[in-house]
Amino acid sequence: MNQWDERFDVEEYIYGTEPNVWVKSIFKEKGNFKVALLAEGEGRNAVYMAKLGHDVTAYDFSQSGIDKTHKLAQSEGVDVKTQLQDITIPDALPKSEYDIAINVFGHVPPAGKSEMIRNFAESVKPGGHIVFELYSRRQIEFQTGGPKDIHMMFDAGDLGRELEGYGVEIIELKEVIVHRSEGRMHQGKSAVIQGLLKKK
Repeated sequence: MNQWDERFDVEEYIYGTEPNVWVKSIFKEKGNFKVALLAEGEGRNAVYMAKLGHDVTAYDFSQSGIDKTHKLAQSEGVDVKTQLQDITIPDALPKSEYDIAINVFGHVPPAGKSEMIRNFAESVKPGGHIVFELYSRRQIEFQTGGPKDIHMMFDAGDLGRELEGYGVEIIELKEVIVHRSEGRMHQGKSAVIQGLLKKK
């Protein structure tokens, strides 16, 4: 059992069951796209995208999280496919498979960040979109969620340059201060990097 299994192995949805505000602001219309969610945890964003009509696959390193994803999907009357997967290893996701890839607060060790970004970018078809909300390094000041290790957080400039190396066009990439209320784990003023990008 890894740390995420231990964290998710409770009845409560510790990050809540409502989708992330940034994801919800971008995806409002019904659709039928093939969507991957990386480090999806307990399934809140995957279920939201499935409710919009998309063909959704959630990737996570925790079987406890995957089990809760299925439970939430069932309670909402939708289907979400899942993959128990470490997204920090090479070829964790199929290449050029998805129309949309989403990563909300994917916390991985510093050594795995670049491979996570590669998997994220390469999983999307040309013309597809990449969407994320990740903690910026300023989040260490607020302590309202996320890792205690600043090296697990992100710098917007570095992130943009790395993604551009995979043939990604930046539509929107910004560091902002927001208020997040997502279960008991994300509560309060937060420093995040929000991205909306398109694969060339």
